[in-house]
Amino acid sequence: MKYLFFAFFTLSLSFAQSPKKVLKKLGDNPVFFIDSVNVDKETLQQYDPNDISSVTVYKDKNAVELIGSEGKDGVIYIETKNFCKKRYWKYFVSKSDEYRQRVTAPDGDANVQYILNERVLDGNYEGNLAAIDDTVFKSIKFISKEELLRKYKIDNKDYGFQIISATPKDLYHGNRKF
Repeated sequence: MKYLFFAFFTLSLSFAQSPKKVLKKLGDNPVFFIDSVNVDKETLQQYDPNDISSVTVYKDKNAVELIGSEGKDGVIYIETKNFCKKRYWKYFVSKSDEYRQRVTAPDGDANVQYILNERVLDGNYEGNLAAIDDTVFKSIKFISKEELLRKYKIDNKDYGFQIISATPKDLYHGNRKF
């Protein structure tokens, strides 16, 4: 079971300590949430690690404050790529008419290139975008296919969006992915 947890944690940048150190600090029966739903260990094992976008670990008093005495052995909050995608899609739709017109559904961004500040996002980026909220968001800008090619050397996407954002202040304290 600890191997499964380690696989999930290696996909995440959600905490400042190494995954092994975090696992040692958890009790024998941590509480698991996947996409805000409390799940048991058996349900957790049914998820493909490639579908996981972010993992946040709460331990000690933070876990107890979060869910009460049930959290005494820790709380592991897992978000899937689809869950994160729905969250950032909903947020960006509220911030940009152009985004709303071009990306009409959470799963409608397969041909979109996201650029966070000046970093081209690829691979497991959904958690990074889902971490953006009003406390860090500055702007979202449409990028044409021509500009993607010229400025970023990207030729396999139809267009892009550059999101300008501050870094979450608690990023390096294990609470946010970015």
